[in-house]
Parts: sequence; structure tokens; C-alpha cells
Amino acid sequence: MRTRFISLLVVGAILTLSPPRLRAQSDTTFKLGTSNQQAVAHFRAGMNDYQNASFESANAHFKMALDADPNFGLARVMWAGTGQLSDSERAQELSRGMSDATAHGSSNEVMLTRAYRAVALGQADSAKMLFTSAAQLMPNDRLIAISTPGTPFNGDVAFYRALAARFPDYPLVYNGLAYTEWFADNKDAAIAAAKRQVELNPNAPNPHDTYAEILQFKGDFAGATAHYKAAASLTPKFPDAYAGLAEVESLQGNYDQARAYLNQAIANAWYPAQKVGYLRQIAGTYAMQGTSSDALLKALDAAAAEAKAAGDVSQAATIYSQMAATHAALGHSDLAHQFVQTAMSTAPTAPWNVHYFAGVAHGLLKHWAPAQAELAKLKASPGAPPSRVAALEGYLLTQQGKPADALTVLMAAGTEPIVADRIAEAHAALGHADEAAKWYNRINSDYAVNLADFTNVNARRRARLAVAKKQ
Repeated sequence: MRTRFISLLVVGAILTLSPPRLRAQSDTTFKLGTSNQQAVAHFRAGMNDYQNASFESANAHFKMALDADPNFGLARVMWAGTGQLSDSERAQELSRGMSDATAHGSSNEVMLTRAYRAVALGQADSAKMLFTSAAQLMPNDRLIAISTPGTPFNGDVAFYRALAARFPDYPLVYNGLAYTEWFADNKDAAIAAAKRQVELNPNAPNPHDTYAEILQFKGDFAGATAHYKAAASLTPKFPDAYAGLAEVESLQGNYDQARAYLNQAIANAWYPAQKVGYLRQIAGTYAMQGTSSDALLKALDAAAAEAKAAGDVSQAATIYSQMAATHAALGHSDLAHQFVQTAMSTAPTAPWNVHYFAGVAHGLLKHWAPAQAELAKLKASPGAPPSRVAALEGYLLTQQGKPADALTVLMAAGTEPIVADRIAEAHAALGHADEAAKWYNRINSDYAVNLADFTNVNARRRARLAVAKKQ
């Protein structure tokens, strides 16, 4: 599963095409709130895709279940939770699904419908409580057990290790275990967990994609490529596997090939928002490559246009702010200001990303007052990651001749590439060449690239150029 996956991954295994023994046991205590066999068949197929992280295919099956029985409340909640709806549309569909489940479903089905609705609405605490209660009522259900943290895949290493001991033949447990082991610095255990998921579920694309990503993190590009290609070849279609192939090629400097893979991802995209993401990744390849500002700006413009066409004005605003920062880096002051204003006016409320990139743009132009104003807005923005706040603040301090103060801010902010890059810049400004080189090398040896993350790819370009310059 790509680390940038959909936010709702909580299902009941009793509703999936589970092994005969478990299904027989579960069916005695749980019955779906529909007697329409076509609806049941599509719902079970949707759940099977869902637990394999093929969310778009699952969504299509949930829709077909609803077409067969419009009063199937649980199917409606799962369809709304995996679909590309506006906030108001999603809330309306979730409300109707809850009403239909209450009218036609069992008490267990109503509880699960409430839990799925809570996750779809981002109510993690409520979801945790509901899934914990559901797990007590249905202790042998594996997917309910894996959902008890409330937010999918929000468990820690101990949680997934315990689940693996309890359900050793359940592939999805090893997906969460692989990532948590890796980020807990247990590299061998992470690779073993990802490999085990493939062994248990070799014909689904997601296990191969997860194994590929863990191998990519390790730097085993040949192994990663093989499993990304396996994921891309299996059904249902899994366009993110092409994005993984693009990451591997970009890490090796093969940017044209990376863009070719992303064009394949676009051709296989399920919905407009997914296409926008791949267009942003194409722009990311140009930013990481750093050889053609014209190509980068054209790629960003194409992504912004697609986002607007899809009705995603928040994402369009973010992309326009990235264009502002790009123009500022090129010394195009008027165009930088123009795109800052475009970004601010595109969405009803500017997302935090806009304030970040507007602050960078003003900093690049040495317009300190508006840069500080954007920093203040970023700090006040809901959802703004502390690492990005620190990255902007540290950058502005260094550029204003206060690198020691910048280090105080940055050293408490983690080590993701953009923070590491700003730490390296501050050390370089202080004349600490060896320390700066250490941080740049840290970025260059981090293979968890996200081509859609403009800060990530630009940090990688700067780190690569800094090391090359020193050599």
C-alpha cells in the first residue's frame, strides 16, 4: 500500500469473501440488511477489493450494490467513504446510509455502519470506541480487530505484532507491520513482513506494491521495480504501482522514464483527483531534476488546470502557490506576486500550503515583511504540520543572517527532507561545511521520495547539487 493511501480502510471481515471456516462462524451471528442477492454479491466483492486496498474497484462494487438495493445502508456508507464526493454530498450520503442501516440492519450492522461513518467524517475517537465495541461482540473478525485504533493503520509496532501473532495468516496485518517496523528502524523485520504479505496474498496488487515500496526504502531498486511491475500487471488495476516505478526511476536519475510511467498511471486513473495527483508528480520529476524551469512551470500549470476542472480549488490554489515560489526562484518578481494573488483567490479559504509557498516566494525575493506575515498565517492555519512551520521559519531566519537561531527552531522539528535541507543550509551559512554535508548526504540516502510533495523533491535537488558542488 502506498504511504499516501485513501483515508478509510476499515471493514468487517465477516462481510468479505473470507475463508469458509471463518465465514460459517460469522454468518451465524451477522446478517446483511438486504435480501437482494445481487446487492450482496457486489458488496462482498467490494469488501474483498477493499481489504486488498483496491479502493477504486471497491467503490465501483459498492455503487453496483446500491443500484441493486438503494436501501442498503452499509453499502451506501462504504460507497460514500471511498468515493470522490464533495464534503456536503458525502455528509448527505452518510446520513442516509445510517438511516437505512438503522431501519433495515441488525444491531451489529448498525454499529459497524456508525463506525465507518465516523472514520469517513474524520471522527477518529468515535470510530475507535465503536470498533472496540464491535471487536468485543465479534472477537474473531480480523478486520474489525485491525480497525480498533480508530484511524486505519494508526497502530504501533506492538499492536501489529500482537495481531500477527493472533492472526498469522491474515495478509493485511503484515501491511501495517511492514511500515511500522520500517519507521521504528527495524529494517529486516519490515522486509520480512512485507514479503509475508505477498506470500499470503500473491494475486492481489497491493501486497506487491507494499513490498516494492519497502524494498525501495532499502535502496533495492531492482527488487522494487520487479514488484511494482507485478502490482501493475494484476487486477483490479492499480495505477499507483506506476507512481512507484516513477519514484524508483527518479531516484536513479531516469526522469524521462519516470514521466513515461506517470503517463501510464494517468491512463489508468480511476477518477479526476487521482489524475491531478499524477500530474503533480510529473511536475515533481522536473523539480527534482532541476534542468528546465519552463517544463516545470508548464507541468504545474497543467496540474492546476486539471484540479480546477475537477472542482478541487484547494489543490489548485496550492499548485498556483508553488508556481509563485518557482517564479520567485527565477527572479520573476511580478509573476511571483501575481501567482500568490491567484493562489489566495482560487479557494474560499487558502489552505496552509498556500501560506507556506507564499512565504517561501517572498523570502526568495527578500520581501521580509510579507514573508513574516505568511509565516504567521501558516502558524495559525488548521492542519499545518509543525515540520513545515519550522522549515519556513528556519529558512527565513537563515536568509536574514540568523542561522544559529534557525538551527534552534529546526533541530526540534524532525528530519524529513525539507527540514534536513534547511538544517544543512543553516550549517553552511555558519561555515560548518562538514555538518552541512552530513545533512545533505542524509537526504540523498533517503529513498522515501514523494514526487507530489514539492518541498520533498526540491530539497532532494538542492542536496544533490550541494554535494556535487563540493566534489
